[in-house]
Amino acid sequence: MPVHVKICGLCSARDVEAVAALKPDAMGFVFWKSSKRHVEPADVAAWVRHLPKDILKVGVFVDAPAVDVIRVTEMVGLDVVQLHSDEGPSVAARIPVRVWKVVYPGKTDLSRLGAYHVDAFLVDSYSATLPGGTGVTADWAAARKLVKSVKTPVVLAGGLTPENVREAIRQVEPWGVDVSSGVQLQPREKDMAKVKLFIERSRGV
Repeated sequence: MPVHVKICGLCSARDVEAVAALKPDAMGFVFWKSSKRHVEPADVAAWVRHLPKDILKVGVFVDAPAVDVIRVTEMVGLDVVQLHSDEGPSVAARIPVRVWKVVYPGKTDLSRLGAYHVDAFLVDSYSATLPGGTGVTADWAAARKLVKSVKTPVVLAGGLTPENVREAIRQVEPWGVDVSSGVQLQPREKDMAKVKLFIERSRGV
């Protein structure tokens, strides 16, 4: 089964169009205002209006009230909501679209994961100041254990690049991979050559 590939942290109409042409499985947008990749829902709604239906639109939220998440989901037409902090199962249960829940090896209480009825868990590297997009490699051994211990699909994020993604997939065997800083020219601009290479190597091309 091909690995599901998500390109995250898109910040402009130009990048959305260029990345879409490379046909990832999903594209992510950060709605956390403290992020250097923060985008406004109204802008994203305009950028994705003509996005192919087979590319999932993923919204990244950090400790946002469920009512705000739902409002943005409806405004943008999101297919997936990514909860990227300590949101509880009750928040996830209220979201009307697919939900991916972040897991931080060494920080997240894995015994609580059974209470989450979500579509995927996303393993990321933890930072006290940034809930994601740190560019720091996640704990692949811990991610591998999670893949083997849960039936829910697992997405691997954290420090992935075109150079290491094949080895990450070999070691972890995740359902999907997620990249942001590993394919950028600068925080709000993607390097399309790197995006293309990342997608190809993730798919074994």
